[in-house]
Amino acid sequence: MGTAMGRPRKALDDDDIPKRGRPRAPEKFGPPAPLPYQCKAYVARLQSILDALEIIELGSDERNFLRRILWRADRLRDLDPKRFTSRGDDRVIMLLRSIAETTNGVAALTLPVMRAVDDCLLDAWTARGLEFLDALDQVPMLEIDATLRGLGLQEHLGAAIRWRLAEILGPPVAAPQPAQKPAPKKAQMPPTGASQAGWESALAIQKANRLRRAKSRREARMAA
Repeated sequence: MGTAMGRPRKALDDDDIPKRGRPRAPEKFGPPAPLPYQCKAYVARLQSILDALEIIELGSDERNFLRRILWRADRLRDLDPKRFTSRGDDRVIMLLRSIAETTNGVAALTLPVMRAVDDCLLDAWTARGLEFLDALDQVPMLEIDATLRGLGLQEHLGAAIRWRLAEILGPPVAAPQPAQKPAPKKAQMPPTGASQAGWESALAIQKANRLRRAKSRREARMAA
């Protein structure tokens, strides 16, 4: 029997394998590019707020979270200034005061607590001013956080604080605006030289004509 003769198959190197798909992006070396809210402008804005509130020590994660609030508010105002009118500086100040200036103190300025309290800054509550801060005095944020962490439920810290505030302040529903009474109609005065009796007779005729025209329109619609 003969044996099939042929050239031995050449082993393929990695360079011989045809490449498919998109080319691999070139590797980047060095430190990563800073995020938009990590630029010097937002660093300076946040630092001025911290200096005004006399908050000295604050971690890098907490600072990034606050700078992101500033950046996000600026972006929304640029997209639709009529719809998004609030300033990020005001929200950051309110958030820091809600924690540092209550019984929780500066020690509660941790990232989980700040995220949870930020979810509770609802207009219906914050518009009540000192009453809102007094309610936060009755919410031991660090104790609630420790309890939830012991149960493995730390992601529900915001819901727990909102529930406690709702017990104190009531549901976050804006107070209804009082209904405005319609302005009274001005009495029609008779023209100069006309008697009061003649003027009232003319008004009665106008009213009768309006009623007659309205009745004619209704009958025309029913006939159609």
